[in-house]
Amino acid sequence: MESERNDPHASLARLDAVATTYTDAPRGEGWYHLALGLGAGVFTASQGFPQPWALIVAVGFVVLIPLFIAWWRRTHGWWVSGYTGGATLWVTGVMLVALVSTALWSYLASDIGISIAAGAIACIAVTASGFVWMRVWRRRLETQGTA
Repeated sequence: MESERNDPHASLARLDAVATTYTDAPRGEGWYHLALGLGAGVFTASQGFPQPWALIVAVGFVVLIPLFIAWWRRTHGWWVSGYTGGATLWVTGVMLVALVSTALWSYLASDIGISIAAGAIACIAVTASGFVWMRVWRRRLETQGTA
């Protein structure tokens, strides 16, 4: 398996095998965006929690993201980074600005209710950004495929 990862021909063959599924929404894609949004919302809200809870949730979120990505890859055979650039870069940028600003707002909040509101906004922003990102990315694939 390790030699297959280092072999560009095997990598291209693997990509070709799943390339036809890129333009179709795979089973569970909506749940992926929702789960990521919920995780981001909990992370954001937790920044207003007292220590050690804010740190525990932040570390948990950072640890779970690679596991979440690995699960998606095992289940669907592919995963595309949000940092691919091109047409999707603006979506990733908007999502990151929303996430960072709501996390900062939660951190600086004097009331836990404000932190929870910031988490809810982050949840909605990240979930919506996931759906928009995939739509923009698929549209780009479709236009490149016909060109």
